[in-house]
Amino acid sequence: MCIRLRISEATVASQPIHDRQPVRRPLPEREWLTLTEVVELGYGSHWTLRQRIKRGELAAAKIGNLIKVRREDLSALVVPIEPAEPTFADVEAAVERIVASAPPLTDEQCRHLASLFGGASS
Repeated sequence: MCIRLRISEATVASQPIHDRQPVRRPLPEREWLTLTEVVELGYGSHWTLRQRIKRGELAAAKIGNLIKVRREDLSALVVPIEPAEPTFADVEAAVERIVASAPPLTDEQCRHLASLFGGASS
């Protein structure tokens, strides 16, 4: 004997599939990581990683159906950003912009600045 159940669309739509949010777990410390795990660590998108593998910038191996990279090879992708040392011309240009946008000084302000810097007041 076969029993047929009818479930109306309204009943199905009103019932949530699940009421819990997915739980993000930290990645285990393994030597080899899948591209999805590397993306989750923030080293770029799948496309970017595949391009870097193709260009030889990132070593990878195919293990089964998955492309994997060594955790230690990810450090090659990190490029430190060093702030550029400003040149004398850069500093001069910045000072000129500040002076051009500043209001003119009064005679009293000029005398006060001259006394602070050890110059003669005019």
